[in-house]
This record gives sequence, structure tokens and C-alpha cells, in this order.
Amino acid sequence: MKILIMSVTQSLTLRQEQKQIQRLSQVQITALNYLAMGNETLRDEIYKAVSENPALEIVREPVLSNLPAAEYSSRYGNSETSDKYQQILENQEDYGETLQAHLLHQLNAMKISDDELELCTKLIYNLDKNGFYGSMLSPETLIPATIVNNRKAVLEKCLNIVQALDPIGTCCRTPEESLLVQAKLSENPNQLALFILDGHLDFLNPPNASKISRKLIDFKEAWHKKAFAGQTALDNLPLDEDAAAAALKFILSLNPHPAQGYNSVATVDTGRPDVVLTVTKEPGASDDDFSRGLVSLNSDFHFQIKYASGALPEIRISPDFKMDKVNVAKAQALISSLQFRESTIVMQGCAIVQAQKNFFLKGPGHLSVLTRRQIAKELEIHESTVSRMSAKNGSKYIQTEWGLFPASYFFTSGVNNRDGSKKISSERIKQKMQAILTKPENENLSDQKLTELLNQKGAKIARRTVAKYRAQLGLKNSYKR
Repeated sequence: MKILIMSVTQSLTLRQEQKQIQRLSQVQITALNYLAMGNETLRDEIYKAVSENPALEIVREPVLSNLPAAEYSSRYGNSETSDKYQQILENQEDYGETLQAHLLHQLNAMKISDDELELCTKLIYNLDKNGFYGSMLSPETLIPATIVNNRKAVLEKCLNIVQALDPIGTCCRTPEESLLVQAKLSENPNQLALFILDGHLDFLNPPNASKISRKLIDFKEAWHKKAFAGQTALDNLPLDEDAAAAALKFILSLNPHPAQGYNSVATVDTGRPDVVLTVTKEPGASDDDFSRGLVSLNSDFHFQIKYASGALPEIRISPDFKMDKVNVAKAQALISSLQFRESTIVMQGCAIVQAQKNFFLKGPGHLSVLTRRQIAKELEIHESTVSRMSAKNGSKYIQTEWGLFPASYFFTSGVNNRDGSKKISSERIKQKMQAILTKPENENLSDQKLTELLNQKGAKIARRTVAKYRAQLGLKNSYKR
């Protein structure tokens, strides 16, 4: 009985443990999500935030890359994949700049007041895909609080400014209003066409000159039958069939869709590689300074790593917006997240360049074995943070002297050399394999014989690894070669 009691007592013994758990805040989670995003997706997020938060304003539009279809080097990896990628780039249609960017370039060259510039900019950013403001809130809601007097007059002036920019006729409520604006701003407007466009478009149905002429004459006669009717614009205009035909021809020369041919959104660079870093060799010695994107090389040169910030709009907290602390706090959190993304990508770029100096000096074929864990340890960050920038299925690329490469390319596994003193990267092994198999005498070389040759050249490698690398190179086995 005593034994049973002791057993129960022991089973009810409590243990006290301490655990340290770190929970990420929403701001930290957002910052990490931004790190994983490509430039295209991030541009969408920034424009969305600016449209929803009045404390944010854009101070510089993104400089969209006009990179050529840069070489996605076929000297590494699967040449078939490389060729397919190159074909995609070459076949991608280039849509040019956005309507908003085109209008802003003209607006920024004009001499207008700061209040007018701010209101015109807001009107431009709120245009829909057709170049109109009919689908947005009333333009009156966009008038800055700093404009106290003559608010409607200032709005009307700003609407006229934007409407007169190329292409003429944007920033209208409807296509009908756009046609009238285009007609008024033309060099030699047809007066009869102006009358038709100003509320009488039904006269154009059907677009037949004789019927249009008859409708105009009927309208004039009906007008003068009204009591106390004054003059109409038609009194001093010819209304015959020839006049109606000239008016119809003028109207048909106008464009009811002035935004046609321009992109309606900021993400216009969809067919281009998502370049997040550029690496260049610069003259002059320099110590390693990852915060400034500098990696030492020798007494004559250093590497400069730059963040491709031109692909994203530059934003700031509006200096005139101080009334809403909540929106200001959200704006500051967004800016901090973007700064975290930039600094983290540059730091990782510097660590990659430092670890792969041979590649950046000599080009493909000179990669060293490198893992994401090594970069994470070097920078004292979590390995998942490195993966967000350089995932194999990611879209981020690094522009180098040797061409354009995905960030994941610089992380490569390897095999030991013959004495086990160091590792040889898989890229070097693949290059050696390709060099051997391209010789005519080795055309029917088996994987086993290839393995023996590589072992003789100093690579300690198994036959199954050779078979895997051969498949990655797109080479058939000896039976099918």
C-alpha cells in the first residue's frame, strides 16, 4: 500500500520550466513580407498605401528599367531553361510608360503654385484606366486643406491644366466631356462640332451627314418657337449637308479614349527581370563597409553594390500633414519597412560578393561553395531572411559585369576534392563534365567512366551525382547520345 501511494505522489510531481519566446510584431512581419516581394508587387503595395493614407506622398516616380534583354547566362545550369528565358524576354511586348508618369513629367515642368501642383498631382494619381475621374470620389475631396479661398475655382483651374496636358482630354468625367475638351483645345475647332458635342451627341445617331443636317435644322426651328427664346449658336452657322459632313469628320478625328496606348497602372515592367542589385568594379582601394555597399578587393579596385531603388517610387510623409497621428504612424511604419528591405538586400549582396570574389573577378565557372546558412551567420540574421531574397523560385536578379543572374545562382553546393581538404562547387564540376563530353572521342562515355575521369582530376564524386549533374545540364545518357 505504501508503495502505491509513493507511486501516485511521484506521478503528480510538477516541473517548472522557463522558455524565451520572441513574437514578431505586425510591423516586423510586414517588413519581412516586403523583403520577399519583387519590385513589381512592391510597387503595387506602395501605390495602394499612398492612395489609402493621406499622410503619404510620392516625391519621385519610378525610373522604369530599359535594360536590354540581358544575358541570362547559358554558360551555367540548364541551357534549355536559359534559352526559354531568353525567348520570353525577346518576345515580351514593351508597353512604355504609364499615363500618370507621362502627365507628371509635363506637370513638373510647369510654373504653378505649390497648392496647384499638389492638387494636379492628386488628380493625376486618381485617374482610372481610361484616363477619367468618373470612377473615383468627387474631385472636391482632393482639394488640399491649405486652400481656403476660392476652392472650386482652384479645382476648375487644376482640372483645366491636366486636361490640356498630352494626351489632351484626360481628367474628364466621361468620354463625351473628353471629346468636348479635345475639340475646344484644338487649333481650328469646328464650331458646328462644338455645338453637337456640347450636349447634342444624339444628333450623330446615325452618323449620316444628311440626317444630322435635318436634326440641326429641326432643333433650330423648335428653339425659336419657344416663348422668349433667345439666340442659339446655330443661328450664325451653316446647317447644310456639307457643313454637317465637315462637323462629323472633325468629331471622328477626336479620341474618346485618350489614355489608349498608355499603361493605367504602375507595374509596367512585367516582362523585365526584377533587378534588385547592381555590382560594379570601381577604381580605388576601400575597406569593407556593408552599410555603404562597399566590398574590398585590392589596392587598385573595390566592388560597389547598389540597391536598384529606381524601380520603386520614392515616398515621404507629407510635411503639411500633421492632424492625424494614426496615419502618420502607419506612414512611418511603411517607410521603415522599405528601409529595412533596402538595407537587408544590400547587406546580403555585399556578403555574397565577398564570398564569391572569384566569380565577380573572372566570371562564370569560378563560383565557390556557398550556403544561405553561411550568409546568415556572417550577417547574424536568420537563414529564412536570406531565403526571402534568394529563393530558387524567387524573381530577384543581380546585374553584374558578366550578365544578369538570379540571386539564387550564387548559392551552390559542392563535392570534396580528392584529399578532402576543400570543396569544389557543383558549377565547376558541371563545367568540367561539359568540357569532357563535348570532345568527339568521349561522345559515348558512360556515367561510370565519367566519374572515374573526374576523380582523376581531383573531384571526389559518386556516379549518381554525376548522373544528376548530367541531367541538369540537359545531356542524355550514353545510350541516347
